[in-house]
Amino acid sequence: MKKHLILFFVLIGVGVNTYAQNSLYSFNYAVTMPTGNTADFIDVVSGRGFVFEYQKFIKSHVAIGGEVGHTTIFERTENEVYTRETASLSGIQYRYQYSYPIMVTGAYYHSFTDLFRPYFSLGIGTVANKRTIEMGMYESDETHWQFGFRPELGTLIQPSDNVAFRVGAKYYGTLEGGGLEGQSNLSFNIGLVILNN
Repeated sequence: MKKHLILFFVLIGVGVNTYAQNSLYSFNYAVTMPTGNTADFIDVVSGRGFVFEYQKFIKSHVAIGGEVGHTTIFERTENEVYTRETASLSGIQYRYQYSYPIMVTGAYYHSFTDLFRPYFSLGIGTVANKRTIEMGMYESDETHWQFGFRPELGTLIQPSDNVAFRVGAKYYGTLEGGGLEGQSNLSFNIGLVILNN
């Protein structure tokens, strides 16, 4: 009986260790909707974004990893007044905001057996927000590094053991810093997921 118990615990340990080797790579297309202070600067939905994610399962339903991404939002405005220091300019402006999130993430996946695998994820790290304003011959170009966070809700649609599709919504927020007020946006992601055993 003692030998069987030892063998049982050894097999469980091997199984857990083998399962912990599972990981996923996700390549996502992102649509960005500015909110809050970001919407005050540019209030246009943009489909120019992508996110790459890597996660490793440390338990059957829990994964940790990281993500890097890039989004661009753009707006053309007329008769806007732009003030910087002691100068005020009025005219047609071309406004751009490029965001680069770099985050550590943790996720909880609800099920490993169904076609749909809902999940909840949190991310924390930094976001580089580069703002550009072009007006005639004048151009302002500044990059602001800020502390960022993001919750996410979504699901994997997994038709096979090694391939899935991701559908999710993220809320990116940053705290005031780097000479810029806090920024925020909603990001809707559709992606291809590769799972390794």
